[in-house]
Amino acid sequence: MQVTFVNPPYPAGSHRHPPFIPLGIGYLAAVLEKNGYDVNVIDCQALKLTLSEVENELRKRQPDVVGLTSTTLTYKSALKIIKVAKKALPNCLTVLGGSHVTFWDDNALQECPQLDVVVRKEGENTLLELVQRLEEGKSFHDVVGTTCRKDGKIVKNPDRPYIENLDELPYPAVHLFPLEQFNKYGNIIFPVMTSRGCVFWCDFCTAVRMFGKKYRMRSPKKVVDELEYLYKKYGEKQYTFYDDAFTVNQARTEEICNEILRRGLKIKWDCETRVDMVSKNLLLKMREAGCIAVWFGV
Repeated sequence: MQVTFVNPPYPAGSHRHPPFIPLGIGYLAAVLEKNGYDVNVIDCQALKLTLSEVENELRKRQPDVVGLTSTTLTYKSALKIIKVAKKALPNCLTVLGGSHVTFWDDNALQECPQLDVVVRKEGENTLLELVQRLEEGKSFHDVVGTTCRKDGKIVKNPDRPYIENLDELPYPAVHLFPLEQFNKYGNIIFPVMTSRGCVFWCDFCTAVRMFGKKYRMRSPKKVVDELEYLYKKYGEKQYTFYDDAFTVNQARTEEICNEILRRGLKIKWDCETRVDMVSKNLLLKMREAGCIAVWFGV
């Protein structure tokens, strides 16, 4: 059973950020690899691929499942690739996830007949069960956390419970990406996730709606284990924490900093948080542990 993930391109004429490693795909791929599946990635943003080039890649790889992620900006691009995937591989299962389609699931299925399944919210366990059902020849129309079609009708299954122990997740499968394309100013900046969810309910933000109103945390040891692994394997010294609010639990943030210092990791990193979730002492500790920037929401 082979699964190909596709990171769709930005639409023509839109503002384009420099390519960054899509951590969501990295986690999904890692969970499938851990369970023995053949996984590969086509990163259209990093490689600047056209639709015809994506089609050629899919024909070469012949995956059983084509999975895509999308934001609101890349949603239409994702639908185009799904249509291309079905044209190249009529028998493949097409799956779409991400924040936009999580809240646009039935609409997406109506807009794109070539789309088979929408994976909503946190996708690791949902996608794994979906692939396992497909491999075993079983029906997948009742997989929790999905919206799909059955007998011509759209079926919205219940939400899947969130993963409580994030330490159980494998490290993201960054080796599947064209890492040389992410080199900025002589460095590859690796993203690291230390928590999911949020304790706030901001009107403008999808984070709490995607990952729940609970702050689920990886242990400081596991976080720094991953930093040390990336540092030793790839020799890179700069990292970015993808948490929506890195310092919700300030004591834990300090533990992460102390663990970085205890191991003697000479790294640089940045994070995002809120202005009411830091103190002078914490910021000094963060700087001592290598923090070079904090992105505040105001």
